[in-house]
Amino acid sequence: MIMNNLTSPLSFILAGNATFTIQSNATGKHFTYTIRQREEDQPHFVSVLINHNGQSFFKFLGTIFNERNYHHGKKSGIGKNAPSAIAFKWSWQHILNGDLDQMTIYHMGYCGRCGKELTNPESIKNGIGPVCKDKMQ
Repeated sequence: MIMNNLTSPLSFILAGNATFTIQSNATGKHFTYTIRQREEDQPHFVSVLINHNGQSFFKFLGTIFNERNYHHGKKSGIGKNAPSAIAFKWSWQHILNGDLDQMTIYHMGYCGRCGKELTNPESIKNGIGPVCKDKMQ
């Protein structure tokens, strides 16, 4: 599901349990990320989907502090100059600025807060289920 037409993709991304893909409109290259927050008022942890030896898994990339400041993780097994790390840092700045013209963001059909499958058309459009939307307001 394309999220660029959302009023705030940032709300979905920082909801606490978001998985999404960012694709460059210029190159077509894409990466899938997950951003998790264990408890409110704590940092968000960014991981990127890795395919290695026929297996797919998420690997820690970095941390978002105060819902704005992204820092590449010192304990990340992915170098800060890796394409997925560069792409996230670049995308994050553009998302914060509301500049989504150069990328397409796709959510995976699951609520960005609780991870349940979305079935309501409005929820699919927003990436957040109705119960979680009420809790976030």
